[in-house]
Amino acid sequence: MTRTTWIPATDDVRVGRHGDWLQTSHRYADCEHLMTLADGAALTLSFAGRDLWLRLAQHAVPAYGPPSAGALAISIDGGPERLIHPLGEAREIVLARGLPPGEHSVRIVHRATGSGAGARIEAFGTSDSATGEVAFTLTGEHNAWFVDARALLMRGDEVIADRLVRNWLTGQCRLAGLPPGEGYRLQISAIGWQPTVIEGVGIEAGRETLLPPIHLAADPATVARGWRFPRLGRQTVRRRGESFRARLQARDADIVAARIERTVGPAIISRVLAMDEDEAAAFYYDREFVATLPEDTPPGLYDLVMEVRWPERDVEQVLRSPRSVMVLAEYPADPVFATWGHLDTHAQYQAEYLRELAAIANLAGADMVLMATASNPAYVAGALAGLQIPHVVNFGNHQFPGFEQWFGPQEGVVDLGPELCVLNRSLPWHEGVAGADALLSARPDARIKVINAFEPNAPVELLDRHCVALVHDGHGPGARVMEMGDTPTLRVGKSNSESFRLIRFKGGRVSSCTYEGDATAPIPFPRGATPPLRVEVAPAADGTEAEVTAMIVNDLREAMPNCRVTLVMPAGEYACAGGRIESAVASDCGRFVVLTLRADVPAEAEAALTVVPLQGEKSCRALA
Repeated sequence: MTRTTWIPATDDVRVGRHGDWLQTSHRYADCEHLMTLADGAALTLSFAGRDLWLRLAQHAVPAYGPPSAGALAISIDGGPERLIHPLGEAREIVLARGLPPGEHSVRIVHRATGSGAGARIEAFGTSDSATGEVAFTLTGEHNAWFVDARALLMRGDEVIADRLVRNWLTGQCRLAGLPPGEGYRLQISAIGWQPTVIEGVGIEAGRETLLPPIHLAADPATVARGWRFPRLGRQTVRRRGESFRARLQARDADIVAARIERTVGPAIISRVLAMDEDEAAAFYYDREFVATLPEDTPPGLYDLVMEVRWPERDVEQVLRSPRSVMVLAEYPADPVFATWGHLDTHAQYQAEYLRELAAIANLAGADMVLMATASNPAYVAGALAGLQIPHVVNFGNHQFPGFEQWFGPQEGVVDLGPELCVLNRSLPWHEGVAGADALLSARPDARIKVINAFEPNAPVELLDRHCVALVHDGHGPGARVMEMGDTPTLRVGKSNSESFRLIRFKGGRVSSCTYEGDATAPIPFPRGATPPLRVEVAPAADGTEAEVTAMIVNDLREAMPNCRVTLVMPAGEYACAGGRIESAVASDCGRFVVLTLRADVPAEAEAALTVVPLQGEKSCRALA
């Protein structure tokens, strides 16, 4: 059996440092590494092994600085130097094969080049027997935003490798130090893109297996094709029976059908929309409609779907705006916002953390998510694809250009009914307030006005003029929780990048926004830690089991009221012990029912919600 050993570059016992090296976890990378800009800085390692390879840390993306433009001069056992340029290499590089038994040494020296300087080294790998590697080029739709991916290599049920791959500058990927064998299965996953699987991969000792190039399509849940609004960043929130405006690009097309559609596991829930075209609002490719929701529409977050046909070309197309229409039974009188900011979500590992935050927001029963000062819109959109509630995202000082194609204009408003509006703004306030002023002025009857801002320094005159209750932000100095102006407006900002907040309103004002009643502290959630609020469902609520238990685990030192759990059950009527059934909605096919459960969970406690087929007279009948 091949025995592989990884030695972190940060191991200051085994790895010798010479010259100027900085130990860092750059922008919340998955592990720490050593970085240098100093010409002549060196690392040395003594090891015993047959094969040796090097793992580099990811290049910085433009939002955070220049890539590693230096070179690495590598010498094994004092032999001749081999020059490696990280700009043109995959993150894992084979340095030596088939070394004789006994102790060996490697020396790596950083050299400045004509392109610049810099190197980031994460780890060394050694093996006591012959290994192979698999390499490929990885690209994706929206390639300018594609940074890295997770590669999972398996043989049967055994995980052989689970690592981040890809030099984002070149698309090169390599997994080194692999045991020889046949029948490997390689899965490539990137949040915001559709995963792919390559079966039957073979690894040969002492050789590299080069796979054909791999291209990932964008996750359909992140792309609104043909729609101007509603869409991500400009979601529409309505009660059943109400109307909203929808604008799309479908010149000269016949409208075949229009609907909203929600998918929960195997269950699909949809309703046909009544669509009245406003021909006066049309321009060039654009057409605008007034859509009316049926009175029997169940609450939930829906895709907006329109089937169109161009008769002259005999072409049909389905235009989908994912997660763009939120239907409520009633608008929230005392809303709850889940918030976070400046998370540096620019690549896969950081997006995995954001995806866990989205799951917490769903479970905590929040009405809306406010995310401030985001970075890479493709990964952010993918990480938030599981949210069951409306959300707004703004971008700030580490933004990737072009975020508007995912999240809409730099300034806009989402209304949660006539009494609650959320202004979302990516612009710094020195760019002017005319747009914000106009958007807020257009909502004079809003009882609660909220601003989700890149930075908090909105003119106090603007806040007072519109009686803004809350400014949430992700970037800026000052007390993270403080009052501003005469209203007063409460500023609630990001304290750090490993936490979140639940901002609760009561009577039109913020009633709580900190952890355990502290003056400013958010709810802690370190990266890589177990989520402090989570649900464990057994057996899986996938529509096949008639008895399911959802165990809500609250590790926090404060109670979590009105937690929300969604389960898919076989069609029928159910009772819930330990919680309450808020709604039961039949799927279109009639085979499933989607249950929404609520429960209050005490501090540092668990709550078991057990769903069983209904026995007796009380009913939780599914909405038709």
